[in-house]
Amino acid sequence: MILNSDFRQLRKVSYAIKNSSTNILPRWYQVLDELNLVSRMLPRDVTTRWNSTYDMLVVANEYRAALDTITGDRDLKLRKFELTTEEWGVAKQLEDVLKVCMLHSYD
Repeated sequence: MILNSDFRQLRKVSYAIKNSSTNILPRWYQVLDELNLVSRMLPRDVTTRWNSTYDMLVVANEYRAALDTITGDRDLKLRKFELTTEEWGVAKQLEDVLKVCMLHSYD
């Protein structure tokens, strides 16, 4: 299933970036700088907080170019986490659905 695969890949790349202080993390910040993006980490998706999925998707979609760059770098060994165009489309659609849910949960 695409949806499950998207989350697994985004969760794992987020974990890999955060926990590789000597190799991947410095490259992540370098890519963000090259793309003129604000330096930040991809939020972690916590299973006990449904809105953490939304937070992760918002940043992932906003930082798609950086994630595509970092997962496409053969030397970092993150290619298994690359998302296809179709998977990115699903991630964006789910972000939109969760945004509506989030807005209505505060009514």
